[in-house]
Amino acid sequence: MESENKKVDIAIRAAKPEEWDEVMHLVWSVFKEFHAEDYGKEGTDSFLEFITDEPLRQHFLCGKYPVFVALCRDSESEEEEIVGMISMRENNFISLLFVKTGMQCSGIGTMLVERAIEFLNPDGEDARLDKDKSEDFRYNRLGDGSVTVNAAPNAVGFYKKLGFVATDGMQVNCGVTYLPMKKNGTVDSMDNLLAGLRALLG
Repeated sequence: MESENKKVDIAIRAAKPEEWDEVMHLVWSVFKEFHAEDYGKEGTDSFLEFITDEPLRQHFLCGKYPVFVALCRDSESEEEEIVGMISMRENNFISLLFVKTGMQCSGIGTMLVERAIEFLNPDGEDARLDKDKSEDFRYNRLGDGSVTVNAAPNAVGFYKKLGFVATDGMQVNCGVTYLPMKKNGTVDSMDNLLAGLRALLG
């Protein structure tokens, strides 16, 4: 849970292949502290099975499951520590978003979501670079740039502040409770604007 405001020097970049275990350890640690009690045994077991799934790691390694990390650099030693992460399934779906205990409420989660949205932009630099890759190593984006997420109950308010809206009621699957949410992309927004103008003009 986000409990206090603080300023930190943070950089966001793509996770390196050798950082997978460290990233998933952070995910599991934060999940156990803030979510496991609400999820119960079934939900917790399902979550652990998901983040330890070898095919998921393989998808990460080939670029089908992109992961970005938030790094906090020590100004004196210049050592970097992973303090947050975000991952995406194909078709613009935010899969995981976790920030280390004690580093929450510092804007890290927002920075990670903003980087994910940038990555998912079909007209962005990341999409342009992906076009040069073979199908086996290319992330599949939606053409409208929209982003979806199954938000945990205690994360709904966070996503609402970033412009996400609920697309259905609260759901429960394999013991995991979530609210489906969506943030329209630039293409969606422009289409809606044009539709509104056409309606006004008759």
